[in-house]
Amino acid sequence: VLAFAGVPQIVLIAAAVTAFGPWWGGAYSWIATLTSSLVGFWLGRAIGAQGSRRWSSEGLERITQAIGRNGFWASLAVRLFPFAPFVVVNMAAGVTPMRFADFIAGTAIGIVPKIAFTALTGGAAIRLINDGDGWSALVLLTIAALAWFGLALAARRWLKR
Repeated sequence: VLAFAGVPQIVLIAAAVTAFGPWWGGAYSWIATLTSSLVGFWLGRAIGAQGSRRWSSEGLERITQAIGRNGFWASLAVRLFPFAPFVVVNMAAGVTPMRFADFIAGTAIGIVPKIAFTALTGGAAIRLINDGDGWSALVLLTIAALAWFGLALAARRWLKR
């Protein structure tokens, strides 16, 4: 519900990590984020298709068809390199001819880096406060940040093509 109200994902993920710890909070965040995206996709598919036909143009139609043909990669890329609120992206994907399987697969994989990074950051902060274990936390955060950055760069290159 909060995702549809526009609360940023990072805030919702951080709240789950704080409440349930990094592993369970991350798992619950993944399930909730995926569920929220599915609802948004189906709302877009059910409601938005009629409206998009009304405002359609040749350029918009080309973009929509390209997204539909490359559904998995488009869904993955917007998760790794976000450019719009999550709820808007999900509903917009539902309006395109993107296959549901492509949307769900791209989303399921694409949301992992943000959730993992947030969970690791929260877990590291808790360890730093409780145990003073700063080095292992720093290494984990650095690895997570580099992985996420690398995936975001790859997605950005793909989007430019």
